[in-house]
Amino acid sequence: MAKALLGVVLVYLLSGVLPAAAAVPVGGPALKLCYEDQDSYPWVMNDGSGLNLQLLGLVEQALGLRFEFVALPWSRCLAGLERGTYDGAFASSYKAGRLAIGRYPMDTDGRLDERKRLHTSIYALYRRKDSQVGWNGREFRQLDGRIGSLSDFSIVDFIREHGAEVDETSRDPLALLQMLRHGRVQAAALQSLRGDFLLQAHPQLAAVIEKVKLPLEEKAYYLMLSNAYVGAHPIMAAAIWDEIERQRESPQYQVLMQAFLAGPIP
Repeated sequence: MAKALLGVVLVYLLSGVLPAAAAVPVGGPALKLCYEDQDSYPWVMNDGSGLNLQLLGLVEQALGLRFEFVALPWSRCLAGLERGTYDGAFASSYKAGRLAIGRYPMDTDGRLDERKRLHTSIYALYRRKDSQVGWNGREFRQLDGRIGSLSDFSIVDFIREHGAEVDETSRDPLALLQMLRHGRVQAAALQSLRGDFLLQAHPQLAAVIEKVKLPLEEKAYYLMLSNAYVGAHPIMAAAIWDEIERQRESPQYQVLMQAFLAGPIP
């Protein structure tokens, strides 16, 4: 582990990117990374599996770091990131308002660097099969009620920007689909892999709910790091984001991803 950490620090020092005083202490404590405590297939699952966890495991090995993963409600995860309780939070899409609570990977021009993403997900609209609610790529059609979304998720801003009212009283995606089933919301916005996973796992919901074909929005998701961690260890923070890019594109991760997606859904 010590050799891997020293190697990373040396590379960044020789590159002239950051000063030596910014290096992370070799053999330091584990980085505490929080994530949402709900199934989000295939990225994180309640049983401890998921592609984000596998990807970060490869990063951990490559850099000789130790990650401690903590599952908890997303709003508490972000609040803990802001306080510095957690060194990182994943997987977070970009919201300008979150810049006050932590850091995203940025390029040399100070712009969000999508190459350092953990993954990309598509948001989709779900409706009851007897509903005509739709999305044409520009606006919602035949909508006269609220669209349900998970609380504190970035898609809420997108929905409101397109003139719809949002119900974000639920943090549980299964409960959100139950709300849709019982008519408490007119539609629901979920990451499509997550929504499709739930419909496959719950045939009684699949019998009455369907996905609108045209996607709402495609988003990249990142590991955010705390202001405190980046301030104390900017070299290692940059190395972690760089390694995420390398490992995400690596043959080893591609094999892991194909095997996970081909296997039975947990």
